[in-house]
Amino acid sequence: MSIVHFTKIPLFRVRHESILPGFRQTFEELCTLIIDTAVLVARACDRYAAVHIDAYEYGYLERVVKTSTTTKARLLHYFPPKESDLLISTSTTPEAFNDLQNSEVSAVSKEDHDSWCATHIDHGCLTGLTSAMYIDESTNPPLLPNIADASASSASLPTLPFLSAPSFPSSGLYIHSRSSNIVKVNIPFDCLAFQTGEALQLITDGKFRAVPHFVRAGGAGNGSKVARNTLAVFTQPELGEVVDKKAGTTFGEFCQEVAERFG
Repeated sequence: MSIVHFTKIPLFRVRHESILPGFRQTFEELCTLIIDTAVLVARACDRYAAVHIDAYEYGYLERVVKTSTTTKARLLHYFPPKESDLLISTSTTPEAFNDLQNSEVSAVSKEDHDSWCATHIDHGCLTGLTSAMYIDESTNPPLLPNIADASASSASLPTLPFLSAPSFPSSGLYIHSRSSNIVKVNIPFDCLAFQTGEALQLITDGKFRAVPHFVRAGGAGNGSKVARNTLAVFTQPELGEVVDKKAGTTFGEFCQEVAERFG
């Protein structure tokens, strides 16, 4: 992985705007809402940090989130899982996950825990997340638009109905708590969630910790092919902003360390 992945100017590309009319404007409005809300979350973090961290610059995180030009947004699509990829019962609960963590199970079985997205931590400050939209692609198969004639009505994609809940209750986002328990995170449809990243952990000298998390597909079969869709907005400092005052490390230097960490 190259540092360019973290530092290049974010671009928005829609090859054929007519395929998703109004998509760009809606996407940018939602990202702006998430960043504006992240500013409020950052303000609350600053109040806590000012009390518990010596010589903390009050308002630091709010300023970083509000003024940064390096914040990234990513639309995430998780393809329907294949039945052969899922080896643990689809009824596995967070409590059962914790039991499995403390028992001897095969490495292949453990991989099923993060079958949609492997366990990781974000490297920024605050990550804003929307609730997930689950779509059964067996009844609503993805369609390829007629891009040869972008002006034709067939070039537009229809609105897809989504499920009120995932087909398998175990599907979704999980976090590792400080007590090493695995907790399933259910974000209500009309809410946002924020999780803390590694840069914030550095900025606050560990008072806020980066949250390890993963996404589990949950199950396949019964003729269903359920995909998961969500939006993540990664707020992060400018590259020259110092995030580790003890070591004098800037965010750009930290990004280089992250890039080298993953090769």
